[in-house]
Amino acid sequence: MAARGSGGLLLCMGLLLAMPALAATPTDRGECAASADKPDVGFAACSRIIDDANVSVAERVKAFKNRGRGSFNSKNYDRAIADYGEAIKLSPGDAWAFAHRCEAYESKEDYDAAIADCTEAIKIDPKYGWAYNNRGVAYYGLHEYDAALADHAEAIRINSGDAWAYARRGMAWTEKGEFDPAVADLTEAVTIDPKYAFGFGQRGQSLFRKRLITKKGGWEPAIADYSEAIKLDSSLIWLYSSRGVAYSNNRQYDLAVPDCSEVITREPKNSSGYNCLGVAYEGLEDYSRAIAAYNQSISINPKNGVAYWNRGNAYMALRKIDKIDDAIRDYDQAIAINPKDFNSFNSRGKAYVAKGDRNSANADFNAIADFSQAIQLNPSYVEAYNNRGLSYETMGRRAEAIADFRKAQSIDSDDPVSKKLLRIFGF
Repeated sequence: MAARGSGGLLLCMGLLLAMPALAATPTDRGECAASADKPDVGFAACSRIIDDANVSVAERVKAFKNRGRGSFNSKNYDRAIADYGEAIKLSPGDAWAFAHRCEAYESKEDYDAAIADCTEAIKIDPKYGWAYNNRGVAYYGLHEYDAALADHAEAIRINSGDAWAYARRGMAWTEKGEFDPAVADLTEAVTIDPKYAFGFGQRGQSLFRKRLITKKGGWEPAIADYSEAIKLDSSLIWLYSSRGVAYSNNRQYDLAVPDCSEVITREPKNSSGYNCLGVAYEGLEDYSRAIAAYNQSISINPKNGVAYWNRGNAYMALRKIDKIDDAIRDYDQAIAINPKDFNSFNSRGKAYVAKGDRNSANADFNAIADFSQAIQLNPSYVEAYNNRGLSYETMGRRAEAIADFRKAQSIDSDDPVSKKLLRIFGF
């Protein structure tokens, strides 16, 4: 009896396996089309369309793309890449599928693969502005800011009302230290879309960096932009850490700490939140707690170059000779993460000067090399010219020192450091 029962079960299983997949229904098509917003429902619907042998190739391609979009929005980037890949196999001339797979690779920080896919999308459709923008984002991720600028400029040429293109081009200008064109582009972005929280936030970043580097003006414009962005979209958590750092630099620690804490409360593993706290503690001259906060930030995200730079600055603030090597190692790491980080080159140059005996030519040679690299990356970097000039002066290279101080004055005639040093030299 048992044997007969087992045979019957096997027969039933065989019949079930032999049954064709259920045909896709009009409801499936509707749910699949909406899968970007409702991936939990859309995934199954798209899968039924994909598995239906009777649907057309075009419909199957559309289902793969829709399912891929749903996976992307759920941050399942590998699943999205796989689905876009299937769509491309069925339709090799589909620019949309290449551009969106580019976006998924970009989200995984696989920038080379992203650039390859967006380039293919552009070959298929040379007027595909969205593909230019995504390729620009990938170039930005590789710190290839000139290439990013070119791609976003092309996107703007295709569509002069593309707020995202202006915002991303502004971000690339910011990384090059070209703050005026950065602010101009970001202002254009929020003019096109007055409710563009990301645009306001990025303009805040540019204004923040401009104040940090040029030391001119106040921190209030950056804080105002961060606050406007938060008002428009409080879910953008990076705005709180950015505003927190700006508050700290403005010595408003009572406002900074709550912003930093808000980030950590929402996301306990958020590296930027701890970096934000570190800046606040550093401003309060509690360097041990600052370093501990930076340690936490780096442990969460070892690629956080800003946290390494900040920790290096905290080590330098201790004014202990045995901590200078720790600072230099942090600046080394920040530069390794971003070889175009002119702030870290300038800071490492100052650390070499602090470490070396004032009669040590080697220390000044190292410093001059770093200050020169900072200037090459940002030709408007007044502080780096002054620092290099001081190193030249220490080495007895008076003419080169004067040339650097004059260059600093030509960039910013109000700069007090170069003005004072030129006066000492009799100018």
